[in-house]
Amino acid sequence: MSTPSDKQPDPSPLAGPGDPAPRPSRRVFSPEYKLAIVTEYENAPNGEKGAILRREGLYSSHVIEWTRTRDAGV
Repeated sequence: MSTPSDKQPDPSPLAGPGDPAPRPSRRVFSPEYKLAIVTEYENAPNGEKGAILRREGLYSSHVIEWTRTRDAGV
């Protein structure tokens, strides 16, 4: 008869000798892309701004940061 202490714990699918999934790479946006998105976002009517962010896979914080950078002249 085996007791619970005799059993080995089941290995977690996330723990293993090597993670089979490669680490995702960080996206890098060119200055031209940032400017185009900020311009499109600013010119869009209120109901369309969220659609632009969803289409591009961005957050509003991206646009806010890029707008501040543009306004600072960087």
